[in-house]
Amino acid sequence: MSGSMLQCPRCQKCSGKKIDSQRSVCSACSEELRRVYQFCSACRREWPKGMTGGSSCTLPGCAVRAALMSNQTITANTSSVFRCPFFRACPRCKALLTHTGWGCPNIVCPHCSTRFCFRCLKSGPCFSHCEMVDNSASLRALGV
Repeated sequence: MSGSMLQCPRCQKCSGKKIDSQRSVCSACSEELRRVYQFCSACRREWPKGMTGGSSCTLPGCAVRAALMSNQTITANTSSVFRCPFFRACPRCKALLTHTGWGCPNIVCPHCSTRFCFRCLKSGPCFSHCEMVDNSASLRALGV
């Protein structure tokens, strides 16, 4: 059992405590709801109801959601995608991708051949300095 506190996705307080690999419990929400409130520390959703054992989340899209919600960014300050999220979802097929960090921000999805800008996620090539966006639109499009 880990002693580090996590931010609960329900109440946004740092009252969540990891109890195994992915499963966490929020003491504040448990008290308020008068039941044990568990959440997945990876995908930040309520732990599947009725699943009392196991340490791996079984919610659909957990791994993809966790990757897109990660705060990991591209750290090479000479990169055209500096500070972009490390993981992106292709705007067309939603495949999980990353950028090498070298060259221009335009990439081609190896799964569906869609060309898009890794910074702004718009289809087609970007030729100017576009605005970097977060992964919230990708998460909504994936429905996870």
